[in-house]
Amino acid sequence: MLRRPKLKFNKTGSAMILTMFVLAGMLIVAISGSYVVMLGIKAGGIQAQSTKAYFAAESGTEDILWQIRSGSLSHDRFVVPPDPLISGVVGVEETYDVYFLTAGERIYTSIGNSRNTKRSVEVRW
Repeated sequence: MLRRPKLKFNKTGSAMILTMFVLAGMLIVAISGSYVVMLGIKAGGIQAQSTKAYFAAESGTEDILWQIRSGSLSHDRFVVPPDPLISGVVGVEETYDVYFLTAGERIYTSIGNSRNTKRSVEVRW
């Protein structure tokens, strides 16, 4: 019976290459996951600022309606459309400006601002 000679292979480098491929794959998955998480955090912050700006605009509409109903708003101020009719501060960084648009049907637009996010609410009186 003939014996085959044993072949010796140098397999020490193949384990290192396989390990590098597995680690590279894990790194790609981790970076992709962290990118998705960062997008979610950023979108949540934008939504929070948008909500604050909307509620600041709502505060402006409540303020103008209260001033109209209580009689403390002077009707001679209705002729200055480029400037806000009233302005106010809500909270720390939230502000609002209320503008008077038309004289026929009184339309008031309240613009709420929170940092760089603006939202508006319109009231017809």
